[in-house]
Amino acid sequence: MNFSTLAKRSLAYFKLTNLAVIMGVATAVAVLAGALLVGDSVRASLRDLALARLGKTDLLIASQDFFRERLADDLKSHQNFAASFNDACPLIAIEGLVTHSDSNARAGGVAVYGVDERFWKFHGLAVRPPEDNDVLLSAALASELNAKPGETVILRIEKPSAIPIESLHSRKEDLGHTIRLTMREALPAGTIGEFSLRPQQGAVRAIFLPLKKLQRNIEQDGKANAILVSRRNPESGLLTLQKAPFEYILHAALHDTFTLSDLGLKLRVLDDAQAISLESDSAVISDVLADKAKAAAEKLNFKTESFLTYLANSIRVGNKEIPYSLITAIDETVDMPIHMEGVTQGEFWSFVHSGEEKSYLPQIFLNEWAVRDLGVKPLNEVSVDYFVWKEEGRLTTETAKFLFYGKTLGEGLAADRNLAPEYPGISNAKSLADWDPPFPVDLSRVRKVDEDYWDKYRTTPKAFVSLKAGQKLWGTRWGKLTSIRILPVKGADLTATQQSYEQELRGTINPIEMGLSVQAVKAQSLQASRGATDFGEYFAYFSFFLVISALLLTTLFFKLGIEQRLREIGLLRAIGFSTRQVRSLFLREGLLLAVIGSVVGLLGAVAYGWLMMFGLRTWWVGAVGTTQLRLHVSPQSLAIGAASGVVTALVCIWLTLRSLRKSSPRSLLLGTGRLGDWATGGGETKSHRLPVSLSPRLFSILFALLGIAMLASSKFIGQVGGFFGAGAMLLVASLFFWSWWLKSDKRATIHGQGIVPMLRMGFRNAAIRPSRSVLCIALIASAAFIIVSVEAFRQEDRRDSKAASLDPKSGTGGFPLIAESLLPIVHDPNGTQGREELGLTDDGF
Repeated sequence: MNFSTLAKRSLAYFKLTNLAVIMGVATAVAVLAGALLVGDSVRASLRDLALARLGKTDLLIASQDFFRERLADDLKSHQNFAASFNDACPLIAIEGLVTHSDSNARAGGVAVYGVDERFWKFHGLAVRPPEDNDVLLSAALASELNAKPGETVILRIEKPSAIPIESLHSRKEDLGHTIRLTMREALPAGTIGEFSLRPQQGAVRAIFLPLKKLQRNIEQDGKANAILVSRRNPESGLLTLQKAPFEYILHAALHDTFTLSDLGLKLRVLDDAQAISLESDSAVISDVLADKAKAAAEKLNFKTESFLTYLANSIRVGNKEIPYSLITAIDETVDMPIHMEGVTQGEFWSFVHSGEEKSYLPQIFLNEWAVRDLGVKPLNEVSVDYFVWKEEGRLTTETAKFLFYGKTLGEGLAADRNLAPEYPGISNAKSLADWDPPFPVDLSRVRKVDEDYWDKYRTTPKAFVSLKAGQKLWGTRWGKLTSIRILPVKGADLTATQQSYEQELRGTINPIEMGLSVQAVKAQSLQASRGATDFGEYFAYFSFFLVISALLLTTLFFKLGIEQRLREIGLLRAIGFSTRQVRSLFLREGLLLAVIGSVVGLLGAVAYGWLMMFGLRTWWVGAVGTTQLRLHVSPQSLAIGAASGVVTALVCIWLTLRSLRKSSPRSLLLGTGRLGDWATGGGETKSHRLPVSLSPRLFSILFALLGIAMLASSKFIGQVGGFFGAGAMLLVASLFFWSWWLKSDKRATIHGQGIVPMLRMGFRNAAIRPSRSVLCIALIASAAFIIVSVEAFRQEDRRDSKAASLDPKSGTGGFPLIAESLLPIVHDPNGTQGREELGLTDDGF
């Protein structure tokens, strides 16, 4: 007989008890390894989903505005492109609203892609692109709309505009455009039907229509707002968001190939003014661009002049006024031909320093036509009314006062109609009566003389003020200039000047700073696929109770098995086995049971993981937002779960075996010995109390005080942390209390009959095996605590749900309803005009 044979026969003889231990270990391993498998599966599924939706796309060049479609071809022809990248594909990517014509079913937030054959070639797919009026829908969008091939769908999109929507000169009434299309088919995911540039886990609602058709409908012929770029080695560096060398290469290639038109900029040759005018499609030049434009001109030894032109509703002097006139703010250094009639310089400055209030007004110069029409005299006060669009969504009229300094002569800048940018609905009008600006105008105020001025002088300004005064009144956060003029030396070739300046300006401008962006969309999507929630940890925490319960049960069953074998232990001791040898024997048995339980648990882990994944794509689909989740069995997670199960089981078994003490074989053979009572060195049991400083009663008091302190400090550590922290401390305190109470000596005789003596008898029986009783209490108490805690945090304040929903501090912020709009809301919804624009009435709102 040897240890191995004895262990095997003991395991076979006590098979039922050992089976319970195996099942306890198997349960713990199954739950722990299964939770890790869930985390691996969620991450792997979301990663696969992100890669499938991006196709071959690694990087994205995008802009809020539109650039040349040919920029993609220019990038591919760059000398450094082919070494790092495979292909580049231009497209238009915007957002829209799709409505099914027959059923009127609609879907908002739809990704709209304008593509051609290059899109599917880029992804290496053989798909016939949409043509003419045909359109392709993603499977999710077709299912949501219940649209069938050949049926009509209506696409509603926002009209793009380079002019900011919050600017005075932007169109605010007709922001959308509607396109009627015919559905050709629904694209499955395998043919990039779920293409998405935005990291998302839910179903992709996308619509693909011909690039040329979309360009015509949004008036952006030959332009795009996105370029897809694929790398030659897509697997390297995917999981980092830091700028890798290939991103720098793409930045450099973009810097070498972009043109000013890609940034919405243009250079106009002004032959009459012998200058080059830098202007923007947005009608304003940003401060950053202005600085770079002046720096580029300075490098070439060119002078610059800055201008800000604005439309005034009226220019008034007394009871006379001129309606709808352009005013230009100019640099003080600009050579402006002016004339002061009837006032000497000495008289003017004497008036300025006289202390009168109007002497502090900024200066204004009027052209000869305006001076004549208003009958203004030098040093008269001039009022200018103008529109201002407030950011809160309302149009207001403001008035500025100026001091008339003199008139401009009809030559040079004073007669230059190119000082004004192209205002939509104004610059291209043949007459004032044809004006169609994006703000209200009263054409009844227009006189014949005003029409005659327009016919002859068009957009020539009628007034000039200082640039400082103009920027204070009409400057915006998008810029404070409408044009910058570059003045070469006299007699220089303007065409050559334009080319040299454009080259210098391109070298000065960083396209990334001016609106173009390079995004590592694949790296970002993979980073996002990891999710804010680690589902492996989440399910491990969520299943913590099951793991602890399984280990407690394992300990209880193993301890019960040892208690059933006390006579065997006594016999082994009687025939010469030492306590250490007995412990070694039982530890070997425990190790074998733990290994067998772990192997069984691995099978359970796969089943547990499959069940959780099924729940995540069905019952709990809202947690991850997708049904495309599949089980991914990771050997590493199985190994970690199995090892953790074995180690924790052995720890529990070892703690149980620690109670094997020296005792006489006689007491064990007679069955009078018990676990935890064998440390006396003799055969009689003794009460072994801890020192007062380490007694369970003291621990109970300490943990109770700690729990109360955490509950009181919940304002600082948070309600959730305070609740669970204090609850856990009080739970531990109660377990220590019951441990002390059950182990205390209470030998009073039980008398009488009824429920009270029966309860006392029950407590007396529980005190026979105090450790086992405390384990059972901990098992039930932990379950009750978790269940009650989770349910408590799910409860809502139902005392006054209506009042709670209107509370600004509530989860809804005090808003009972929320609405989303495809088109921007430019009018204040709290004002009368804003409510009318949104179609709201006072009934119910």
